[in-house]
Amino acid sequence: MSPRGSLVPARFLVLTAHLVVLVLLVWGPEPHVLASLPLEFSAQEHERAERLLGGALWGSLGLLGVELVGFFSGVSMFHAGQGLLSLGAHAAATLTLTLAVLERWDSSCFWLLFGLCSVPPAVTELLLMVSVLGCRRRRF
Repeated sequence: MSPRGSLVPARFLVLTAHLVVLVLLVWGPEPHVLASLPLEFSAQEHERAERLLGGALWGSLGLLGVELVGFFSGVSMFHAGQGLLSLGAHAAATLTLTLAVLERWDSSCFWLLFGLCSVPPAVTELLLMVSVLGCRRRRF
């Protein structure tokens, strides 16, 4: 199998792995919320930290959903540039999030991962969707 032909299954596996780790974090955010709080904290601080972490995680899930729609619709499935960007970003995010789960990182790290590993591939996916779907000529 050529390297270009193996890009599609590798991208699918990395997107699925990122999805699994994100769902795992959404179901069990409490250790990360507590890691980002001081030893003595109020209920408002706990709620704020929970909302910040939830925003990063749910935002990442939403942008991953956008990418999965573009991938499964076939818009970007065979686009080599998008495939490489998505593969690299989501592989890095999966590895880093796995370390975050194991070591119970605080919630500020998740926003950095959101900005570096979720936003760029989703933005390029959206641009690719607009360029592919918007440039079709309609016949009447």
